[in-house]
Amino acid sequence: MGKPDLFLSTASESRELAIPRACWAKGRLRDQLRDDYLLIEIEPPLIGQKYGLGDQDITRLIISTRLEGESLFPLRERQYHVYVARILDDAIIKTRAFTPGQVELIAWGTIFPTLDQAAVHAQQFQ
Repeated sequence: MGKPDLFLSTASESRELAIPRACWAKGRLRDQLRDDYLLIEIEPPLIGQKYGLGDQDITRLIISTRLEGESLFPLRERQYHVYVARILDDAIIKTRAFTPGQVELIAWGTIFPTLDQAAVHAQQFQ
């Protein structure tokens, strides 16, 4: 997959995604409110069992900035506070657009340009 574009941790909000995850930007998505959602692929995956997915892990998420006036486009080398959502309907991968029923907000988090920054953040909450 190449070098990750960013690193995600939800350590201050959610234990599930607290361990920093490498993220690769896969595309821009939109809904009726905004057009700056970022589809990401994550490693390691999120265990899907809690979400009723059995042994199917979650490898793709959607993130968007939490603070008004900020956007992930263009993606800059700095940290952002983000909403983290999981995909309920894989059709949005092709359409690049979704409705509220096609995604589920699962956490608030922070993205970082480096693994070291994400790890330092996560360690504060262990």
